[in-house]
Amino acid sequence: MSTEQTGTEQTGAGALKLVTALIHPHLEARVIKALHELPEFPGFSLTEVRGQGRGRGAGGTYVATEYDLVYQRHLRMEIVCRADAVETITEVIARAGWTGRRGDGVMFVTAVERLMRIREAGAPAREGEGTR
Repeated sequence: MSTEQTGTEQTGAGALKLVTALIHPHLEARVIKALHELPEFPGFSLTEVRGQGRGRGAGGTYVATEYDLVYQRHLRMEIVCRADAVETITEVIARAGWTGRRGDGVMFVTAVERLMRIREAGAPAREGEGTR
């Protein structure tokens, strides 16, 4: 699944999207394995994150004090893909990351204005065009 984007593909099926999913750390392997089964998976980045959702903790009543804060640990998975692949990717993540319990995580999709590969954008100038 190519993520190449030219200046004319800012809208429509050729547009790029960023899928961000917060998943349980213990489901990492299951989610990644499910994504690798896609015929053209574009790749991903993972970051360990902590936070609180609407439930503010592991369940039951929650009273925050200055010294007693409960954070949930999740992995933040970021995937840049074509707009026409968003539904498939989010369905795969939802199925593989589902436990049926509170705190399963969230997903959101945002537009990607521009994609540049550092390898290409940072390439040295051609001979005769100056030096770096």
